[in-house]
Amino acid sequence: MDTANNQNNGHSYPSFYPPRPVTEIALLRQALNAVGTDHVFHPRDEIYAIRENEKSLYLFADGYFSAIRSVDGLVLSSVRGELIFGIAECMRPRGGWFLKVEETCTARVVPADQAFAIFTQQQLWEPVASILSWFLQIYSLREEHLVGVSAYVMVRNKLIELQTLAPEMRCNINVADFIQERTQLARSTIMAILGELRRGDYVEIKRGRLVTVKYLPKEY
Repeated sequence: MDTANNQNNGHSYPSFYPPRPVTEIALLRQALNAVGTDHVFHPRDEIYAIRENEKSLYLFADGYFSAIRSVDGLVLSSVRGELIFGIAECMRPRGGWFLKVEETCTARVVPADQAFAIFTQQQLWEPVASILSWFLQIYSLREEHLVGVSAYVMVRNKLIELQTLAPEMRCNINVADFIQERTQLARSTIMAILGELRRGDYVEIKRGRLVTVKYLPKEY
């Protein structure tokens, strides 16, 4: 996303997503610093909050991740930076999604029962609520961008999202793959829209990689 939640590097398009609750995340990470163990994760690792009936929270100081819907592999969002994963799933298990690691990172892994006891002892449930509200806002906004809109608007939104990534990241991402993984539009539809945008000089794409977004009409 933006990668939820980087700024869009001076681009004229506004950020899609709400500000990350950095103060609240820092409070929880500090409170849990003395418990749990550190684990290193590598690209393509899949992280689940619940494994073999063991519930855990994952505290990341940095990293780049994709949130994946379990049933069909749809990319729900991309997240870069400080993150706490697993609170909602450990409280109300559903198994609907998991976190895929996109670059090597380290997390402190804390048993959920220990974490929740500390939240209660230190009266930290208000910061927890703020973090959960942030996730809810992200996914609500994602629905606004993709549900009940035309295929062009979906493609436009994903192009703007991709444009927010740093150039060194974009150079490793195929534009059509990025859009299809996040929308499940037919490849032919995506390629047709991208072709029209390239012919109209709205975007520059080289070897399947997005170079720049020049201007995208709101409607097509």
